[in-house]
Amino acid sequence: MREGKPYAKLLLHAVQLVVLFSLIQAVNSHVWYTGVVDVEYTDGLPENSGMEVELEVDQDSADVSIHIDGFITFMQWQNTRNDTTIPADDSEERSEFDSTELKPLSELQEEIPIMTKIAFSLGILLAGLAIFQIRYSWIIGLILSGFVFWICINLVVLAPLGYLGGMDFGTGSFEGDDRESTVHSTTDSSPVFDLFNGELEVEFTTESYDLGLVDESEFDSIVEKAPGKEHYSFMALDGVAGIHYSPFVVELVWAWLVLFFIAPTVVNFASRVSIDKPQLL
Repeated sequence: MREGKPYAKLLLHAVQLVVLFSLIQAVNSHVWYTGVVDVEYTDGLPENSGMEVELEVDQDSADVSIHIDGFITFMQWQNTRNDTTIPADDSEERSEFDSTELKPLSELQEEIPIMTKIAFSLGILLAGLAIFQIRYSWIIGLILSGFVFWICINLVVLAPLGYLGGMDFGTGSFEGDDRESTVHSTTDSSPVFDLFNGELEVEFTTESYDLGLVDESEFDSIVEKAPGKEHYSFMALDGVAGIHYSPFVVELVWAWLVLFFIAPTVVNFASRVSIDKPQLL
């Protein structure tokens, strides 16, 4: 083995500590992600109206804002409709989803900041072990890498799902989830990914027939068979639904890949296969 300090490891651990300290500050003071749903009605009674819903999540809050375009047109449509609904065909699938246990966002908002502090503590411990060249310090390195990866999973996956986890599906305002007010719905969608900017979106077009506008005399026939796009109950909309992650979340994912996975692997491999230069006699 080579004598002297493992300067490559020490430099790597120093950079890791800077990243982990910055992560603590970012989690506490920056927006984690923004969820957006933007819908525009392109055909039917609510044509030229639309709705935009934006959800902004940080450590302390989950703020929702709703903006309606063509408010008068939208309200005229709502006032013209009745409350006619039919049982939903996918009620069984919905009940399975309702029974899925998702950790509420409020719990994640408490746990993630604690995780970042634990990761920083592990980083300090790992740097100390490297300074004193303690054997088997790579075990702590593996734990740290896995812990940072788990933080990434929490911010990228579990925190967005956690907003749904905080809802009480099947009770209160969700009592009507086993019924639907439209029939013969068709949806075409296409995903749009921008991994470098942390943007995941789905563009979609939906066509359906609004039962709230159907006369009782033709109700059964329309439920059985679509009457055609010329019917006054036909409606179509274009929309986009997506999630935009904060820059620090994207940077954390890349930092984990480069600084907590690839770089330690390369440094540890190089230190194991290195051979001292032969000494001159």
